[in-house]
Amino acid sequence: MLLSQNKHWRASLPKTASEVVLSLEKEELPEDWRDFKDFRLEIPVDRWNRVVKHVRTDRKLFGGVVLEFANQEEQLPAVLGHDRLYGDLQRLVQDATSSLVESGALALTAVDLAPE
Repeated sequence: MLLSQNKHWRASLPKTASEVVLSLEKEELPEDWRDFKDFRLEIPVDRWNRVVKHVRTDRKLFGGVVLEFANQEEQLPAVLGHDRLYGDLQRLVQDATSSLVESGALALTAVDLAPE
């Protein structure tokens, strides 16, 4: 199931899998970014909260969070180093989160913040 898509990224949730796949759109990449064409992040839905929590924080912190989900770990710093790719990734994660909630694959829960 396609969750979200923009110029550089696609987020999908395979029907039989419990992970969100974030992959680069190969056809839309400029020539000098073609080395990243097979880069993708495969994030288990039960770990999605960590990604959403840090997607708008420091790039290095976000990179550390998603490092274990990258299929080509050595390319992660270069992918996150491109401002347009990183900005599109941030928007994609937010849109994919909305789609996951709407589809029922991800549930929102209330947290009691009152001190005990």
